[in-house]
Amino acid sequence: MYSTIVFLMLFLTVCLLALASGILVLQSNPKSVSNRLFFALIIATTIWSAGLAFATIAPTREGAELWRRISAFGWGSVFAIFLHYIIHISSNRSMQRAWWFYAGLYGPAILTILAFALPVGLNTEPYQLRHTEFGWVNVAEHNFWDIVFYAYYISYTITSLVLLANWSKKSQDKTIKKQARFIFFTILTLLLAATFTDIILSSLVGFLPQMAPVLMLIPVSILYNTLRKNQDDGGNPLQFNISYIHIIISVVFYVFISFLQVNFRSESITIGQIQLEESTFRGILTQLQMFISIYLVLRESRPGFIVSILMNSINLLSSIVLWVRMDSNIPLPGIISYIGVLVLLLIIRTFRKRSASYIEKIHSQHQDLEESERKLYKLAYYDSLTGLPSREYFMEKLQRSLERARKDDTRIGIIFIDFDSFKAINDTAGHMAGDRVLQLIAQRLAKRIEKMGTLARFGGDEFLVEIPDLETDLPIHAIIQSIMESLKNPVVVGNDEYHVSASIGVAMYPDDGVIPDTLIKNADIAMYEAKGRGKNQAVFCTGEIKDSTTKNHTLVNNLYWALERDELQLLYQPKISLENNTIIGFEALLRWHNTDYGVVNPQVFIPMAEQTGMIKPIGLWVMKTACQQIKRFQEWTQSELSISINLSLIQLRDTSIVKNMAAILQETQIPPHLIEVEITESVAFQDEPFIMEQLQKIKELGISIAIDDFGTGYSSFSRLRTFPIDLIKIDSEFVRAISSNLHKDQAIIRSIIQLAKNLDLKVLAEGVETEEQLQFLKKEGCDFIQGFLFYAPLPAKSIEELLNYT
Repeated sequence: MYSTIVFLMLFLTVCLLALASGILVLQSNPKSVSNRLFFALIIATTIWSAGLAFATIAPTREGAELWRRISAFGWGSVFAIFLHYIIHISSNRSMQRAWWFYAGLYGPAILTILAFALPVGLNTEPYQLRHTEFGWVNVAEHNFWDIVFYAYYISYTITSLVLLANWSKKSQDKTIKKQARFIFFTILTLLLAATFTDIILSSLVGFLPQMAPVLMLIPVSILYNTLRKNQDDGGNPLQFNISYIHIIISVVFYVFISFLQVNFRSESITIGQIQLEESTFRGILTQLQMFISIYLVLRESRPGFIVSILMNSINLLSSIVLWVRMDSNIPLPGIISYIGVLVLLLIIRTFRKRSASYIEKIHSQHQDLEESERKLYKLAYYDSLTGLPSREYFMEKLQRSLERARKDDTRIGIIFIDFDSFKAINDTAGHMAGDRVLQLIAQRLAKRIEKMGTLARFGGDEFLVEIPDLETDLPIHAIIQSIMESLKNPVVVGNDEYHVSASIGVAMYPDDGVIPDTLIKNADIAMYEAKGRGKNQAVFCTGEIKDSTTKNHTLVNNLYWALERDELQLLYQPKISLENNTIIGFEALLRWHNTDYGVVNPQVFIPMAEQTGMIKPIGLWVMKTACQQIKRFQEWTQSELSISINLSLIQLRDTSIVKNMAAILQETQIPPHLIEVEITESVAFQDEPFIMEQLQKIKELGISIAIDDFGTGYSSFSRLRTFPIDLIKIDSEFVRAISSNLHKDQAIIRSIIQLAKNLDLKVLAEGVETEEQLQFLKKEGCDFIQGFLFYAPLPAKSIEELLNYT
């Protein structure tokens, strides 16, 4: 009796687990052919197992045969369905559309069902049933139809194995290979085990029930996990989930409790000192079933829910049938309990879905937050164009390296890289091409630096390299050489080549600073020194470079206050007419006497003024002061004296310069023809229409225009002819050559004077210091001279004394 119950429980457990697996797979994707075939396989297995379960416990031979025939619908078709499934996943699917494919595949299955399931006379005695301690079992006689079935199931199973082996061999996907091999060995094991238990052992012993349906649970569970993993999360399809074991154990306990309820007939039961009535004991068993159901739903989610619904639905239907047959209210508490469990399961499932939805939202928000943090980190610490670390990352990394260097007493090198004339690429080829060039250069540098240090984009076309843990400076020289080598080949963007060189500055810890800002600043200073020395080279920071830079920085700051502090003054160098050796005017020369550094060379502070834009207010101050002073000079002599003022390119590019000059002339009441502006040859002949327009407007004010340092630039006759020029000043470099008897330079002076005469221009020679130079210039017809032979630049007070004396 108990043996019968054990096998009945096994068969029903197979039914429940297989049916739950089929429902879950079909529910996940009803349109999938693989899922539909798997569900058909499950239905066949369920019919097979359920038929054997009820055949085993049937009270009569006729009842056992009836359930056996029902079972034959399952085992008669299961092998054909399984082969169909294997063909579908492993072979060419085009032939599966042909009618002959289905006829050939399912023909043996239909024949088996006709012979063993339907009483049509094809097989007069399909079963040889015998009642044993395990219930009704079938003892095969190995007659014609048995042999037909053996041939059917063995051939179909072997064909499935061949297809699986061929699939594994041909597939390039490692996951599919592993999956096919796993299913192959599972089916091979099932074939051998089922043949041994249901054919060989059953024939020898004669009283054991069929074990094939129970063994079928193994490939069913493997295929279920394969499909679920492939469709749900893309994980390892061969990983047999431990949850399946939990479900099997729970189902076995549930079925066992159900049999206790059905077969318990005692009025009471004694457990230790406790005596329980039958109704109480049945209630306890029902509660245990409820706990198992709730456990499955809570622990296994959807699979547990499907299994619990099936188990409790079956028990509910059984109780309803029993209630109708007994015409008694005894099963009524059980019916109400199962209905309550089903409702409770639905409530739990609903709230789990909602909770899962909330958890998913929280998880999604958490992922979004993490993604946002990653993006913010990348934005903050990595350059979006080159992908290199940014300035912020570099500063933090350098700070950590400095802390380690202090502890380990090592050195750190900071390399500041700036590409020479990179702006020209952006201006000529566009910023997109410039960005691409930067990306390609960054890749080159990254390969050169690799693990030796940290490469970062500091901004624009500036890059920084940190080389930590140095014992000597030799690795720095090697890295610089490597960087220079990487830039020798042109950068190719599309069909264009760009040659890029770099100026490099190097600062060392601890010599050039002990904090990140100072080290980077000094590397930057060294880089600008490299540019000043001609670019395309590397310069190490030194004390002299730092001192010079500090001085220049201080001077730039002080220059902003020079006007307010009255530190600027004008000196006036007389211009002498060679016709009568008299003073005909002056050139105003700007000087700066700084309170910290004394007299600052004009060659130092004039470029500073131009770079900072201070040349504009300073230039207006020069013109206004010179106009006021020449007016006073006019009062001390009866002759008309002119004043020359130097204008830079920055001043000429100022759109308001002409208007401001006109205002100064109006304010000082100076005749415009007494004012002369001097511009260098390189400024005068700029290929800028705007400069020409500005000079024309100045000329229209009545102001004369002179070209300073003539002969040192790149003049052309056409420019001399078209520009509004009144006077040419011969550079002192040529004048000094007169005393050296350098005939080429003397010939140049003759040519300049003759050219000026031919163009009706005046000529002034600068830097005249000897009598020989004076006589040569007189002989060649020069109009005016300046130089120490007559007068050096003098302050206004000295000019007053000079004019009074003359």
